[in-house]
Amino acid sequence: MKDGFLKSSVLIASFAAALSLSAVPAAASVSPSAGELSGSAAAGAEEAQAASIKIVAAEDAPFRTKPYGSSHKIGTVQAGNAIFIQCRLQNSYGNYWYRTGAWHYTYSAHYLSYPGIPAC
Repeated sequence: MKDGFLKSSVLIASFAAALSLSAVPAAASVSPSAGELSGSAAAGAEEAQAASIKIVAAEDAPFRTKPYGSSHKIGTVQAGNAIFIQCRLQNSYGNYWYRTGAWHYTYSAHYLSYPGIPAC
């Protein structure tokens, strides 16, 4: 069971790094170190984390190219994992979405409630 969880965590972290996100299991407090990422990717990831807010997915949460459920799905954060977001915006239907540092979007209802997230 631990091996499966560990492999899943590594796959999620790898996928997130490719999207300029930082996904880690909620129970863990470590992000990939600068040595684990390539030079410019590490600098970009550290900069994005410094100016972002860590939130935890309450349920599986897809990432999309635009802040609409009908837009292209590019990945999923599994329930219990954390991501770093930049800001919150409201789409034309009145739904709130979070933007990541990579200009990808995820629907806010999939995450635990966090007060004080700045508007985009």
